[in-house]
Amino acid sequence: MISDTKSIGEFQEGKAAGAAELRFRIAGAGIQYLEGALQNPLFGEEHVLPILANPSLPPGLIQKIAAHKQWLSRYEIQRDIVAHRNSPMALKLNLIHFLRWKDLVRVAEDAFSPPPVKKKAETVLKGKVEEMALGERIALARVAGPGIISLLRSDLHQEVITALLGNPRLVEDEVVALCSEERAAAAVLSAVGSHPRWRERHPVRMSLLRHPRTPPGVSLRFLEWISPGELAEIASSAVVPRLVRATARQLLQSRRASIDRNGVVS
Repeated sequence: MISDTKSIGEFQEGKAAGAAELRFRIAGAGIQYLEGALQNPLFGEEHVLPILANPSLPPGLIQKIAAHKQWLSRYEIQRDIVAHRNSPMALKLNLIHFLRWKDLVRVAEDAFSPPPVKKKAETVLKGKVEEMALGERIALARVAGPGIISLLRSDLHQEVITALLGNPRLVEDEVVALCSEERAAAAVLSAVGSHPRWRERHPVRMSLLRHPRTPPGVSLRFLEWISPGELAEIASSAVVPRLVRATARQLLQSRRASIDRNGVVS
């Protein structure tokens, strides 16, 4: 009974509070006070964001906020409803379509986002990539998760690929796939071959050596580090630049001559 009386009292306090009190109490208020505040004629759009900052906000109260079309038309409110861990999933999925790319990335990477919400955020983000300006794609490449990396690695702009190469979520298999892209430009392949993190990886080196557009200046640096069998492959490849093929043959002949003289690989 005491608890019920206290709850009713808090509800009535929220419902009857003046504008100054609402601004002061809204961020840290209890649920019953907030329930009353939603029915307060002085409660307005400026009070919604502080309420949504409360991590304990129940789903029902979030749904009541979303029912106000005027409030829901504000981007910041849409964003915070999707980000709130207690928002009903159906509501999150409906509002994800309106989010900007930076907020979609946050939702997709949020450990508290349910898997269907993460997947939806990635799907919506993929649909936005083609319409994004170059600067936005560069910024996205630096922070993108695995689901977006596979899309960005097909980008033909060197600046996007250079940003992607520094992304801590990028894995070797994706870099090898990037170097195997038929449309990959010489500048992109050069960026991979010059990157301190990836130029030491043997599978990456071999992918660069096999690509017809890899600049010879990049490929020649890798030849001395590969096996005789790999040298023979590069030397006989019809797509590898002539200078690289010729250098591979010379290195292969030199190693064979060393074996003939010493009986061991030099």
